Amino acid sequence: MPAQRENPPGNDSPGASTAANKAVVRQMIDTWNNGDLAGMMRFWSPDMVHHGRDGSPMPGADVAAEMARFMRAFPDLRLTVHSLVAEDDLVSTRLTVEGTHQGEYLGLPPTGRKVSCALLGQLRIDSGTVVEHWGVADGLYLLEQLGLLPADLLQATA
Repeated sequence: MPAQRENPPGNDSPGASTAANKAVVRQMIDTWNNGDLAGMMRFWSPDMVHHGRDGSPMPGADVAAEMARFMRAFPDLRLTVHSLVAEDDLVSTRLTVEGTHQGEYLGLPPTGRKVSCALLGQLRIDSGTVVEHWGVADGLYLLEQLGLLPADLLQATA
């Protein structure tokens, strides 16, 4: 018989814990949209780990540094939530990130270009904090929009 995950203390049903976990993720995204990186990090466990597209773990401090660089390059950055789906201690997200390139990014001076890119993620929540995150972004499309790739390069893969 497969192992069952326990509900966090104070939750009477699996539905209560999944709703609470989705609320944590929603609040974290709202905090990001207010430009409050420090506030967003309060939703992270001190030992939170991010797993990127290659699966290698990145500690929360490194994630925060990368996010700060991105926020400086795209200060009007905004996440739009298309879906949040929760099961047990996991919340899956489908988001769009949009912003204007107003600061140096990947060695590229500000272009003033508006960019948009899809983000897919999954977060593991424990006691109301994010302990793990897995995520992928359409980075090639972002680079194309910034003019770092030929405009028609990705047409063949669309």
